[in-house]
Amino acid sequence: MTKLPLKDRLVVLTRPEGRGADWKEQLTEAGAAVAELPLTTIQFEPQLDVLAEVLDSMGEYDWIVFTSPNGVRGFFDRFFERFADIRSVGGVRFACVGPATDKTLRTYHLDSDLTPAHADAVSLGRELIDKFNIENQKVLLVTGNLNSPELPRLLADGGLAIVDTLRVYATEETPLADSPEAAEFRRRGADAIVFASPSAVESFLHQAAALRPEAGARQPKAVAVGPTTADALRRAGIPLASVATAPTAKAIRDAVITALS
Repeated sequence: MTKLPLKDRLVVLTRPEGRGADWKEQLTEAGAAVAELPLTTIQFEPQLDVLAEVLDSMGEYDWIVFTSPNGVRGFFDRFFERFADIRSVGGVRFACVGPATDKTLRTYHLDSDLTPAHADAVSLGRELIDKFNIENQKVLLVTGNLNSPELPRLLADGGLAIVDTLRVYATEETPLADSPEAAEFRRRGADAIVFASPSAVESFLHQAAALRPEAGARQPKAVAVGPTTADALRRAGIPLASVATAPTAKAIRDAVITALS
């Protein structure tokens, strides 16, 4: 009989609704019951004036840098409204923050030219500067509304690149106080709760009164996806049980197992 390391455990995922299917599958296969508490919502709202300028000058870019899977989806959804052929992207090279972003890019039959071992924007910027000559090259940075200004500053100041930034999505807090998901979380609690981003941590803090498990409910251990989210949990004063080494379903499953072992 196959051993199920998470048998009889309840794990809560905080990703936006519809975004955690592969994570849920891995956890379920390990024996866990999985509930969802979508603390944030993704709105694909590109800056239309900037988007129009970018698409008009696609052939001018040397690099397109994607900081998240949502950036890839948001960009290509609008790209294909303008162009019918993927070859219209031109001879540009691609860089991705993290394996999940790399994987999403490959769904468009495009390979990343650079995906750093450490899934954070600064690591990508440093590798791009160290491994490629980007001086005077034109770089398009595709991001969301919460991305740090550190990466474009690093590419422009440290790599002397010409950097354009295009925001294609916004991460917003999901009000959960009156939701059935929040009521269930208050009633049952959980063995572990997985935070996928600093914005999820912030949303959890803002709604703490509505998300506090009742007496007798399980008190969840916090699992962070990546070092940036781990730092957000520490700053919030939430005890950190484990950190997933990568934003992949397998790494998250292993981090939950570690937290609950």
